[in-house]
Amino acid sequence: IYKQFKDIQLSTLGLGNMRLPLVEANNPQSKIDWAKAHEIIDYALENGINYFDTAHVYNNGESEQCLGAALKKHDRSKFYVATKFNINASSDYKAVFEQQLERLQLDYIDFYLIHCLMDNNIDKYLESGCIDYFNELKKQGKIKYFGFSSHASPETLQRFTKANSWDFAQLQINYFDWNYSKTKQEYQILKDCNIPIMVMEPV
Repeated sequence: IYKQFKDIQLSTLGLGNMRLPLVEANNPQSKIDWAKAHEIIDYALENGINYFDTAHVYNNGESEQCLGAALKKHDRSKFYVATKFNINASSDYKAVFEQQLERLQLDYIDFYLIHCLMDNNIDKYLESGCIDYFNELKKQGKIKYFGFSSHASPETLQRFTKANSWDFAQLQINYFDWNYSKTKQEYQILKDCNIPIMVMEPV
């Protein structure tokens, strides 16, 4: 099942790459089991999934490396990659982006996100210069679509929506958060701003 996003078709179901199989299953610090992970990624691609989400900090960077190696075997026009910049992990957004291109073995990133917007980091993002820099990379074609992921309060989310002309945003939306948290309010904020929503943690 696909949905239209701007000028492309995205699979309604994407593949997150934060919880890939590990060599030591019960050890969160373990290395990724690349063979098993690639089997999953290959299967997803071969069965119509074309949206793959990762981040600079996932598995200490190994997630990006593993995903990049898996996707390298496939036609670049058949998939879209989302990855993220987390200012709490590193403030050097220029170096981080170059490292991500290298890890993912890509010339450009399809979906690039400000990672994990929260009440306690919004000012860091707004004052660092990273938003202007990523907008410049978008003009250069190194980023196709620029957005953010949020775990912030509705008030912080509302403030951040006004900081840029965002192509999309990622929200945690599931039955529990919709009914017992403020997700419904956050969803409405983005809808009122006409910002398309990617869903994380759906189950």
